[in-house]
This record gives sequence, C-alpha cells and structure tokens, in this order.
Amino acid sequence: MKNIKQIQFEFAFYIYLLKKKNKNVIIWTNYERGENMISSIKELRAHLERNMLKSSKIFIIGHNSPDFDAIGSCLGLSVLAMEYGKECYIIINDEDSKIEPGVKKIIDINREKYHIINKNQFLSKVDSNSLLIVADTNKQEMISVGDCLDLFKKVIVIDHHSEGPTSIQTEDKYISEEASSACEIVSRVLNGNRVRYNPEIANYLLAGISLDTKRFKQNTTSHTHDVAEKLINNGADIDYVNRLFLEEFESFCRISNLIINGTIIKKYSESLLDPIQVSFTLNRNHPCEVYLKEDYAKAADRMMKFSGIDAAFTIGFIEPGIVHISARSGKRVNVGAILSEMNGGGTHQTAGGRIKTNDIFKVEKELMKKVPIGLSEDENIAEEPQVIKVKQINKMRKD
Repeated sequence: MKNIKQIQFEFAFYIYLLKKKNKNVIIWTNYERGENMISSIKELRAHLERNMLKSSKIFIIGHNSPDFDAIGSCLGLSVLAMEYGKECYIIINDEDSKIEPGVKKIIDINREKYHIINKNQFLSKVDSNSLLIVADTNKQEMISVGDCLDLFKKVIVIDHHSEGPTSIQTEDKYISEEASSACEIVSRVLNGNRVRYNPEIANYLLAGISLDTKRFKQNTTSHTHDVAEKLINNGADIDYVNRLFLEEFESFCRISNLIINGTIIKKYSESLLDPIQVSFTLNRNHPCEVYLKEDYAKAADRMMKFSGIDAAFTIGFIEPGIVHISARSGKRVNVGAILSEMNGGGTHQTAGGRIKTNDIFKVEKELMKKVPIGLSEDENIAEEPQVIKVKQINKMRKD
C-alpha cells in the first residue's frame, strides 16, 4: 500500500507532465505552494478571525500605485478588523501624482475614518505583536513595506495572482487564481462572517471586481456574480461605480498617443485564416517618459478592443530605472505564464510585472521571445514572427 509521500510525489509528477503537455494550463496545489496553505474561503475566514483577535495592531496594504481592487479589498479587510474591535491601519505610501484620480478620491474620502497612513507613520506605530495583511499582490517588491516584513509577528497574503520567485515567504496565504479579484475574495469573507458594511464599502468592492473583470466580461465564475448580487443588495450603486471609471480627457489623449505612436504587432502563428497576433506598445520616441501604472493597463485594455489582437503588452517606466509591463489577452494566449518568466505573473488573461533596468528595448526584445511560452503547442507557431505596424493594420481593415 502506498504511503502519503508516494501519493504526493506521483500527483506532483502528474501535474508536471500535464503542464509540459499544455503550456496554457496553470494548476496550483497545496503540495506546490506549501502544505499549510490556506485552501478555502471558510478556512481563510477562521484564519483571519483567529489572527486578528490575537494581534495588538493590524496593518493592511495593497500593491504600490493602488487600483480599485487593491483599495477596495484593503477597505473591506479594515471593516472586518473593526468588527473585531481592533486597532487597524491601511498603508499607502504613493505620491498623489502616481495614484489614479478615481482611486485617490476614495482614499481622500476614507483617510480619517479607516486610518490610512504612510510608511513613516507605520514605522512609528508597529509593535512586536502586529499583524500585516497583504491584499491584491503576493510580490514583496510590490508593497512599500517589503523591507519591513520582519517587524511583524505574522504576515497573511490574500491574492488572485500567480506566485513567482519574489513572492512573500509565508505559509499564511490564500491565493486563488480562479477568483476574479481580491475584492471578490474579501467580499466572500465579509458575507460569510455576516459582517455588516455600508453602501460605500459595497461600492468600492464592486468597483474592484468590475475593474478586474472588465465590467464582468472576463475572469468571472458563479461566485463572482453571486458576490456582485450581494453587494448590490447591500447598497452598491452601479451608477456610482460606473462614474468612478470615467476617464479624464488628458489621460485619454496620453494613452491614445502612446498607442498610435508606439505600437507594433507581430504574428506568432503561420495560420492564414486565424493567426495569433500580439501587440507591443511603448513610447518609442521618448522611451524614458514615466507614466502611471494604470496608463499601461488602460493602453493594453484598449488594444484588446481591436479586431484580430489576441494579446497586448504595454511597456514603460513607472519611475526612473523601473520598467512596468501590463498584459491582457483573450483565450488563446496565456499572459500570466509569459510574465511569470519575467519577474511577474497574473492570470491567463491579465498579468503584470516590473523589471529594474534602464534598457526598455531590451525588455521588449526579451518579452517578444517569451510569447511562445503562453501559446498552446497545437498552434502552428512561427519561427520568425512577422512584424506589422499599426498603420498597416488600419489599412488592412479599411480594405
């Protein structure tokens, strides 16, 4: 009779073979992620309650340059901590100029009520019995207190992105790549614990889900729609959430110019009828120009609205010496698998990464080489992908 170690080994080997056969398959197991990994929402709820109650102070943080999913999930977790009567703080250390206007509006409204502080303020408050909860990322370099993790008694990670080499080293984590967003996970925790939250929190959680599902067009499951329904029943206003997504005119022009002047498209398959086409966008005239992280995400989202584009990568600086990559795709290209090879990661259709370098064109060249990693072996992959300029694509469509 086989013992448990033999069964674990054989199962892990089976997963390895499955991944090797189909590169689009990403399967995480407790054996790959640590046997003590939090494996269910029910277990996560109990884990959060137990550790929140034992801690003297609770600090919550999302990724740098927070988006709606990061700030929404942090605020939801803060509501949970307050339900237990705990002293709780949300850490946001970004300059106002690096935060998207809609997100900044949420932060400004809630700064006092939910004790939103910067890194210096955090350092003056943390003690030896403090708990840190990281939401919407699992990468150490993506949080402003990544160099201070040893100050906490315990670190809990809640995320929906794939892990990588720089993931925070803790077994106290719940990572579900099936979840649409961190806000979906946090909403399920709040609803499962019957925690009351006001319509404003419901709005922020719904905004986070809307962002990461492209208004419920992708990455959704029955859990996603169930959570959305409960948020609306708790007072979420769809019109308010939609207004949060209204784009400023200057932002629209900046992103449009980036796409028009900096996008090339490559064919990665030999198929004449249905080739795989991938776009690469960066500011080729002024490659060192710094943009908001959200600008790159919006540019990739916008490229995916064009007919014939199977995946879109936007590349650029978010600060001097730090290159950010935003990636979006349809079903035929696994951008999460591609960026996991470039110090990043994500889901099949949404991913991101960042690299310390001043050579942005080297990053683009390396990225172009990595694209086949995210393609199925059933595709007739081109050895030398053909480059097509945007103007050529527009001309082809007019014909």
